[in-house]
Amino acid sequence: MNIHKTLREKFRPALALGLAACLVGGVSGAATAAPDTLANAEVSAQALTAVESSLQPIVGSWHEEDVLDARTLTIYADGKYELFYKGGGKAFGKVKVTPEEHPDGSKSLWYSFYEEGGLTLEDKDTANPWYSVYKTAFQLWAAFPKDEKAETQTTLLSGQDGAMRFVRNEENNYHATSKGVKAEDYLGVWACGRCNATVSRQDAGYLVEIQWANSAAEGSLWSYPCSYDNYSGILFSNDDGTRTDYIYTEDGSVTNKMVYNDGHGVFVLRNGRMTWQDNKENAGDGIGFIK
Repeated sequence: MNIHKTLREKFRPALALGLAACLVGGVSGAATAAPDTLANAEVSAQALTAVESSLQPIVGSWHEEDVLDARTLTIYADGKYELFYKGGGKAFGKVKVTPEEHPDGSKSLWYSFYEEGGLTLEDKDTANPWYSVYKTAFQLWAAFPKDEKAETQTTLLSGQDGAMRFVRNEENNYHATSKGVKAEDYLGVWACGRCNATVSRQDAGYLVEIQWANSAAEGSLWSYPCSYDNYSGILFSNDDGTRTDYIYTEDGSVTNKMVYNDGHGVFVLRNGRMTWQDNKENAGDGIGFIK
């Protein structure tokens, strides 16, 4: 996709310079046993309804409770997860909703986490620590019961005994003000002076695209694939946001320069204003978008 062309077509009608200013003031703990039926079952996503297979109730960031060297867990709308260990290790993989059949014909649903690989920090207590990368054969790491009645889960208890416990992070207390905020409220075109943003659906998540025009001939473009956290009422990206700088020449050609592709952004909509928190370079500091 030509990101510059796409954003230019979206934002050009809104790039009047007279817009009102809107700045505002190895890797593993003890593996938890999961039901054998889950570990060995070949699960077909088509067999589950859209509601049953949704990961939306657990999208967001979590931390492990009641253990030393607690791990943190981030779950994205596209089914990816990242598990971070104290000291720099990381595991990653995918989450699937899997059914467990009972003798009476009923079934219960589980969030099953399949590990695909990770990073281990070696020689961490020396002057030259380094990361080793490993791959796994899509093996089951843990399974957590799905609360079928909850739009948003706040606790994940593993297996049948709940030996492993993760609880949601209170993302800067955003959850305390998220009442009434819906994912659909983010969709649309937003503006703040020379900076414009559009939020659209992308696969299981959302895409936030931002254009900042320094002048009629040059500016910067940001693109963030995002997930929506029901609990906090925010959009967040998973460290794959991009920034591209562009310059138009007099002959109408354009030069694009990729600045980075590992950006992380958080978007918070409250009282009709969407703020942009850019954790890569603080580009969004002080910006509040109005739809």
